[in-house]
Amino acid sequence: MRPALTRFSVIAALAALGLLAGCGSGSGGSTAAKTSTQTPKAAFTTALQGLTDTDVLTITLKLETTPSVLIGFSKEDPKSKPLTQKQAQEIASAAFLIETKTSDGSKLSAVKPGSTSKTQVRFALQDNGQSLAEIRSLDNALYLQADLKSILDLFDKGSQYSTITQRVSAMPPFVKAFVQGKWVSLDLGQLKAMASQFGAAPASTSPQQGQKLLNDLHAALGRDVTVTRVGTDSQGDHLRISAQSRALLSDLLHTVTTNLPSASLATGAIKPTSVPDHSIVMDAWVSNGALSKLSLDVLQFASPGDPNGPKPGDHLPVVLQFDRSGDDISQPSGAVPVDTSQLLTLVGSLTQK
Repeated sequence: MRPALTRFSVIAALAALGLLAGCGSGSGGSTAAKTSTQTPKAAFTTALQGLTDTDVLTITLKLETTPSVLIGFSKEDPKSKPLTQKQAQEIASAAFLIETKTSDGSKLSAVKPGSTSKTQVRFALQDNGQSLAEIRSLDNALYLQADLKSILDLFDKGSQYSTITQRVSAMPPFVKAFVQGKWVSLDLGQLKAMASQFGAAPASTSPQQGQKLLNDLHAALGRDVTVTRVGTDSQGDHLRISAQSRALLSDLLHTVTTNLPSASLATGAIKPTSVPDHSIVMDAWVSNGALSKLSLDVLQFASPGDPNGPKPGDHLPVVLQFDRSGDDISQPSGAVPVDTSQLLTLVGSLTQK
């Protein structure tokens, strides 16, 4: 397979498209029935905007594969131990979910810096529909919960759960509650105050800066992305998106770091010139005027002639699914509050070891 940096650049490009889909500005009206009469690139842009023509959006990231396919791939690499049926099933059924919902029923396109509308956000790691970990952000607070025992079981480390519970028995109540799978809550105001004690000032972005970033990202995609229309199937209007990896990554990095200079701390190690220049191909589906799915076959980046690489006809799609609906994001009952002073003590003790 190609170096990890190449795969990272591809995933970063897909994430950038997903970011635009989730937070791009709305067009001010319904986008239904517009895309079929537009050019492919205009149809894709309109479909991105259509995602905010609603009060709730759920984005799901997952592999679109089966356990048998994953087991087959794992057997092709002599340096790795083949996956078990249980491991392959857990990987194939895993999903990461991001749900955004307005608190007053207004459209997401109307939520801009300075507006009175507020959004609630839910992040969830799921396996076979079961929630393994979740974060909710609403009412100026974070709520966190994790099924630590099930997570350990996924990695065949379930026997360590009892040892962990014993170790935290003398720790603050919120630590014990979290290990036991209960909800804990963290006041965002207190979190910012705690961050300031470590010299970390929260980043601020003006409405003009935020809008310029989105506009520049749209412009970068417009320069670097080619869109063609494939046809129509059961999933909607099928579009194919292509770009050159080096040009796309270079423009995305330049756009982000120009608008958000602090981002260079995280992206400084990524050098577009070191990324092999090849074509990135993604498939997109549009349904009812909005993007419904993005699919990236990661096997397209396998090195030609690699004896341990995929065989002709093999596919391993990573997909982003978009659903303009979702569950209510409510405040969990009985959440144990995090004592930030005790949290500071714990963080301090860990950093001294």
